[in-house]
Amino acid sequence: MSLKNWYNSAYLKKAQPATLDIAAKIRVAKRDLVDSSITDLSDDTKFRLAYEAMVVVAQALLLTEGYRPGSTGSHYYAIESLEYTLGESRENLSVLHAFSKKRHVCQYEIEGAISPEEITAMRHQAERILRKGIAALMIKFPELDGEINL
Repeated sequence: MSLKNWYNSAYLKKAQPATLDIAAKIRVAKRDLVDSSITDLSDDTKFRLAYEAMVVVAQALLLTEGYRPGSTGSHYYAIESLEYTLGESRENLSVLHAFSKKRHVCQYEIEGAISPEEITAMRHQAERILRKGIAALMIKFPELDGEINL
């Protein structure tokens, strides 16, 4: 598949890649990642915040390609798009999808479903995606320098 195929299948919608919107998404991702380390929060909440940071970076990168997730499977396609926007491997995408399922469980089904090791692993993935995402964005949109750097 490709982003264009996903668009043709209505999994993605067209969007204009405004640099202000991209920078705002990166700021949200950075905030969520920082907040995910607040010790007074539950482990479930810390995990969800790190996960959301990763998804928002994926959405920002998708926006640079002129798309945004549709209403069906938005997290799934945001994660999958990292193959096209950052060159993420299928192995890494499988890890991110497993975290997505874990996020669903802790948000909607079972309190306390997240271990400290899973928080650390999710934060590591979110930080890695954020770093790679910012590097890719700086190449494509150098005018964002100072707006989105780590």
